[in-house]
Amino acid sequence: MKCRTCFSELEEDYDFCLRCGSRNVLLCGLHSGDVLTLVLVGDSGVRYLTFKEYGEWESRRNLYEVVWEKLHRKRAGEVVVSGRDVESIVEAERMLRLTSLYSARILTSEPLPLHEFAERLERFVRVRDEIPRVSIPAGEKIGGAHSTIIGGREGRDLVMRLASSEFVKKVVPGVIENKGTTTGSVRLKLTRCDDRGNIRGLLIHGGSVQQIHVITTAKNREEGEVVMRELRSLL
Repeated sequence: MKCRTCFSELEEDYDFCLRCGSRNVLLCGLHSGDVLTLVLVGDSGVRYLTFKEYGEWESRRNLYEVVWEKLHRKRAGEVVVSGRDVESIVEAERMLRLTSLYSARILTSEPLPLHEFAERLERFVRVRDEIPRVSIPAGEKIGGAHSTIIGGREGRDLVMRLASSEFVKKVVPGVIENKGTTTGSVRLKLTRCDDRGNIRGLLIHGGSVQQIHVITTAKNREEGEVVMRELRSLL
């Protein structure tokens, strides 16, 4: 396989090109089933790297370190985890986090057969590449009738993370409902996407809940779902 930018020969499929500095993999997935499978999506389609899992802790740790070495060869910025059932996904995600060799976003998917998972990853990449992007400073995206954001510095930081996405045009803080104490942890949940691709979220601080409306560059629900997955990874 050759680099998509400078056409230099790559040692392994979708390796990062050391000659021109181009990333050739578009998305990586990890599927935990009877075997552990690294799924690589790029311009030339899907490639699979399969590893046999063993029960011993030492062997499993070494295996996931090898997986991370492969991911580093590709300079993968994120990896999506799926598997045959919820338990397999949770365990694969746990092992990835325990053995991490560098900083990469780890996302999870629902349980899926391997080839359906690969098809989902391909479609995700295709749809994501079609969504427009904007170059607006995050601070300029936050506005609306309600200027207050609950949760203090933590709450504002979570909202700013949403605003930092190139798929977000505006973040509008909404109505605040007080149901008790305002002490406790601060968290932001993205709950649903509408038919126009915009996203509704809830900023929660103890017993206080604030609606957060996210106006995205997506033009329909399918694109909005892709953006919502991206935004969830920022939180």
